Amino acid sequence: MSLPCNPEGLRRLFLAVWPADAECRQLAELAANVAGRRRVRDANLHLTLVFLDATDAERLAAYETALAGLMVPTLVLILDRYGYWPRSRILWLGCSETPPALVDLVADLHRRLRGCGFSPEQRAFQAHVTLARNFPGPAPKQAPTASVHWPIEEVALVESLQGETGSYYRVVRSWPAGCSGG
Repeated sequence: MSLPCNPEGLRRLFLAVWPADAECRQLAELAANVAGRRRVRDANLHLTLVFLDATDAERLAAYETALAGLMVPTLVLILDRYGYWPRSRILWLGCSETPPALVDLVADLHRRLRGCGFSPEQRAFQAHVTLARNFPGPAPKQAPTASVHWPIEEVALVESLQGETGSYYRVVRSWPAGCSGG
């Protein structure tokens, strides 16, 4: 399936995990309670694993080839603490303890994509879901009213698109947890 792209033929892509309906409702409720009108739209709540940025068709094909046979571990994220990045003014929900299997998955993604000319970010991976942008801060001092226990069902290759009401995301392809994708 061919998806629309910008005039330069580049698509803004990232690899992420998406919450199922129940987890999305929990995340949306937490976002509404702490961020109000500044919150991220419910449909855009996700956890980015690797940001690929502007990608042309040739690079996308190389990425998909590199990701063939990707093993996505079966794991559960426990999102149980708020955080805030003052520089970018982002309020987020993250893990007190990131599962080692998730860290290993991100390292595997980086290893596979480096062969395609991808340069991973230098900062360490921090599992988080952005709840609000342009948030005045600081993060709430109290823990969330209830931790979000999120079983990871797949890794998705996602395209960020611009619409009349802002950004929205479309899954290009996914790899299910518990088996290797071809």
